[in-house]
Formats: sequence, C-alpha cells, structure tokens
Amino acid sequence: MNRSLVGVFLAGASATALVFTGGAAAHADEPTAEPSVTATPTAEEPSVDPVIAEYKGRKINLAESWEGADNCTELPSGEVHCYDSNEEALADPELPAEVREETLKATAARAAAAPPSRCLADYWCLYMDPGYKGRLLRLSSDGKKDLKEWGCRDKLSSVYYWVGRWPINYGNAKITDLRSWPVEDRVRGLNPPSGWSNFKNLGYPGGGNWNDKVDIFEVRRA
Repeated sequence: MNRSLVGVFLAGASATALVFTGGAAAHADEPTAEPSVTATPTAEEPSVDPVIAEYKGRKINLAESWEGADNCTELPSGEVHCYDSNEEALADPELPAEVREETLKATAARAAAAPPSRCLADYWCLYMDPGYKGRLLRLSSDGKKDLKEWGCRDKLSSVYYWVGRWPINYGNAKITDLRSWPVEDRVRGLNPPSGWSNFKNLGYPGGGNWNDKVDIFEVRRA
C-alpha cells in the first residue's frame, strides 16, 4: 500500500479512537442521580382488604366510600358500625357500657380530662380535619390499620386518645408514611395521654409536617 495512503488511514483511525475515548470519559465524569426521597418506596405496599361496615342497615365498603356517614367505630366484636351523629354512636348497643358511661359522665361534668367532640373513652379517635373536626374514625383493637382500607389514607389531620381505664387500655400508637423513602425515616410514635390537634404542627422528617400523609395507623396495646 502507498505510504501516503497508510498515513491517511492511521490518522483517521486515531481520530476516531479519540472521539470514542473522549465521549466515554465525559460520560463517566457525569454525576450519578440521587434517588428521590418520595419517589420509590423500599417496601411493597400492602394489598387492599377493604373494611366492610354497617351503615343504615346495609353494608358499605369504606375503602370506596363512607356514603355520607359522619363517624365510624371499630367495636369489640370486630364489626365496624358507621353513623350520622355522635348520639347514634353512643346509643349503639354493641358499644361497651363502660365506654358509654365514662364518656357521658365526663361530658356532663365538662371534666378537663373529657375527650374532644365525638371522641369516646378508651378509643383512638382519628379526625380528618384539624382541631378534632371532620369525619371521624374510632379505633380500638391492637394492630396495624391500613388507612386505605378504611377510606382514610392521606386524610388524617388530628388524633386524640382519652384513656378512661388505664389497666385495660394503656399503650401508644405509631403512624407511618409508606410511600416515602426510606420508610424507616417516616415513622412516628404517638404517646398518650395526649391529643394532637393539628398534624400541620407535627414535624415531618426532612421538613414539612404530617398532615394528610399517614398511610398506616398502628394501635399498640401494652
């Protein structure tokens, strides 16, 4: 082969190699993107097992709709009943007599330890609006509650726990935001006796607040 042609060929090959090598080096120097703290959960979310409640003599799926109910109560039998008013909730024959009596006594006496509006003694009362207002869910049994199954996911704004009988009901609760990452950093305990009237005042890891962020509410009986 002619020497001049060889020279041209080698020069072209060297230039091509430089182009590819330079491109690879530039790509290697680019910073690696950090994962979003809210984009990818580290654990699978639980499947939805909707809570079926009794309301106005019929069964309703709380995960789909409360169908106008103002408040719902988890009863000792494991059933869930929903009502249009607090008077209906207190009159429910399946509500333990001790709970009813303790609540009525404190309300009548306007005792300092009385629960806020519509909360029942010995229940965790979950309100969908700040200031213990809005739609209300009363929880009692021990364990984790996926609020999606109760139709309350990302809607919790205030919580109150009034303990009428400490030997039976002493314990605490834990709230979790499942869809943040890492999940371990998005967990907070709620220790009674106390109330949390506005979750906008409840600090959230990394900034912000807990209002409308709770996915799991766990009742932890001692």
